[in-house]
Amino acid sequence: MRNLILISAMMLAVARCCAQQPDILLADFEGKDYGSWKTTGEAFGPGPAQGTLPKQMEVSGYLGHGLVNSYFGGDKSIGTLTSPTFKIERKFITFLIGGGGWANETCMNSLVDGKVVRTATGPNTKPGGSEMLMPAAWDVTKFAGRAATIVIVDERKDGWGHINVDHIAQSDERGNIPLASKVEPTPPPAPERTRAVRIAGDFLQLPLMQHTSADKKYARVGLEKLSIEADGKLLRYMNVDLAKDSQRPDFWYSADMREFKGREVTLRIKSHDAAALDHLEFSDEEIIDPHAYDGPNRPRFHFSPRLGWMNDINGSYYQNGLYHIFYQFNPACIGTGAGFDMHWGHSVSQDLVHWEEWPVALFPNDAGQCYSGTTVLQQQPIPSLNEGNKLPAPAIFMAGTTPFSQHLATTSDGGRTWKRFAGNPVVPNMGNGDRDPKVIWHQASRHYVMVLYVGGKEAGYHFLRSKDLIHWEQTCVLPNWFECPEFIPMKSAITGEDLMLLYGCYRTPKDALEQINIKSGYQLGRFDGKTFTPITKLRSAHLGPNFYAALVFQNEPKDRPVMMGWAAGTQFPGEPFNQCASVPLLLQMKAINGEDTLCFEPAEELNTLRGKPLIKLSHATTAEANTKLATLAKDSPLDVVVRLRPAATVGLNLNLRNITFNYEPATKTLKRGSQATVLHPGASLDVRFLIDCGIVESFWNGGEAAYSIASLQTDIGPAFAIEGDAMIEELTVYPITNIWASREKR
Repeated sequence: MRNLILISAMMLAVARCCAQQPDILLADFEGKDYGSWKTTGEAFGPGPAQGTLPKQMEVSGYLGHGLVNSYFGGDKSIGTLTSPTFKIERKFITFLIGGGGWANETCMNSLVDGKVVRTATGPNTKPGGSEMLMPAAWDVTKFAGRAATIVIVDERKDGWGHINVDHIAQSDERGNIPLASKVEPTPPPAPERTRAVRIAGDFLQLPLMQHTSADKKYARVGLEKLSIEADGKLLRYMNVDLAKDSQRPDFWYSADMREFKGREVTLRIKSHDAAALDHLEFSDEEIIDPHAYDGPNRPRFHFSPRLGWMNDINGSYYQNGLYHIFYQFNPACIGTGAGFDMHWGHSVSQDLVHWEEWPVALFPNDAGQCYSGTTVLQQQPIPSLNEGNKLPAPAIFMAGTTPFSQHLATTSDGGRTWKRFAGNPVVPNMGNGDRDPKVIWHQASRHYVMVLYVGGKEAGYHFLRSKDLIHWEQTCVLPNWFECPEFIPMKSAITGEDLMLLYGCYRTPKDALEQINIKSGYQLGRFDGKTFTPITKLRSAHLGPNFYAALVFQNEPKDRPVMMGWAAGTQFPGEPFNQCASVPLLLQMKAINGEDTLCFEPAEELNTLRGKPLIKLSHATTAEANTKLATLAKDSPLDVVVRLRPAATVGLNLNLRNITFNYEPATKTLKRGSQATVLHPGASLDVRFLIDCGIVESFWNGGEAAYSIASLQTDIGPAFAIEGDAMIEELTVYPITNIWASREKR
């Protein structure tokens, strides 16, 4: 019996050995070109890469000398690489893969009958990572004998926007090679639903499910475009996830329909729910959650919207006793990356610190989304733009996206409602993604001046001018400037000369010899109404990292350059909104180390929120200070003001929550993580911290260095502590009033 079992095992092993067939190599990419594989776009270059491409991290893990590497031209290049048709003759397709991990964007797909049946990506979606290729396999047993093709895809232009592939083969054994993901069957497309209806109320009441995904690529999953149309024209649209009968809405959004009240319209959406539109109702009452501002993670003194996503600050101005801010706004989604369906949210304040939400100013329509822009005060009467308005009167400029072009809107009721100019766009498409127009009145040349970001061949800030806000001519181009310009008068602290401050983002092309990427930068220069001529070098301004897309208030009553920015990347778990703004900041040009230096400090209005000091010390040691500081509650909003004299040779750490600032007195270098900047204090160093739910802002040496940092009150670390040897000349800790505690409808 024992011999019989042994003989049977031997026969089975022989049978398996005979059944196993040799691998079939589909491609090893060792040739000078791709042979019978076909390319589109530029990402895959003229042929296989011979390893690492220029400005790429070291690529490893491939076999031989060549591989597919779509980093040709950098992450911005896109394209596809498609195999010839082949017959599936083995159980598995094995391969090596690396690079970007973006589904549908940086991937390799196997197609049968023209449909994607298997897919794989690299591992990387975040900064860092590795360019190493790793083995992977597809189980294609069920497709045996079928014709197939392989398509390698690079459709992503941002970080990790490339794919690496090598040695594709068919095999009956995969050993320990892991299986890549299967592609689930695509559900049938949702049918289109329509409903003809008369707008019988001020608001369309939308029962919505919330989208809170932390991953940008999933932010739109489950959303469908709800359109409102009339006479063949798209009046409004939003991408929404309407709650079904079986679902309790996560929240209600009252979409403002007052502009079209009484009109016959058609509602349109694609949905598997046949009754998706039938339950939608109009009413004159706006549904507002009375507890929306009471959440434990909402900032207590930083502006945030009642609900939805916000990003760039737009069109800030002052008139008739009110400060106005607009902001990029998506009321129907709070997921990270919800920067689509851009509206212009609108809030006002009498004192720069307490804010009241006003109606949305601009909505997506047939001109596309409402991207960032500015408000300018009209100086002269302009037919069809400001009849009956007392001058100066505000006018909005914003970027429409279908196609990218610049649009104008005005108000006749003090900013509560805005009407688009019938002759839009006033600046047609000029390049690639034209956006973020900044418009000012230039008194010396008696012209309006627009600074506009334009991408493409002449990427940079384009200067235009106009007499009437409608007809514009281009006057100059400054290369390498990117997005969100600000352009304001500023006096040199060194010479006293009246100059212009150009502020914004700056980044050089990837093939430039000197690589510069500044999210907040500036230059001083002279401006003759047509051409801006810098007279200072490019310098970093606000050091972020959670600060972007900032504008100053036009027509500021105290004639101050007061700026608010988007605190980009802040997070507020469990709240009905996402992202917030910085506090209002006073911009000052100071002479520091022989240079004109742009400094940021909190506007004086923030001081009105201070309560009675919790701690007040002078001429204390760090140990004495820390004894007092240890009594502070981590969830309390605080204003901490410190002036200290560090020991000459010992480094100093200021710690709060998960944040550490290190100051080295010997070199006068301030460090936060990998960031380092040299300060120029006298014998003493002053610093101010504004500590809030989800965000901390700090200002060093009179604003020479300014930071805005995402930080939750639940993060590990102390409320505030000082580590090292220093004389604390003054330390005052104030509690800060909750700006939402006494809201009143104005």
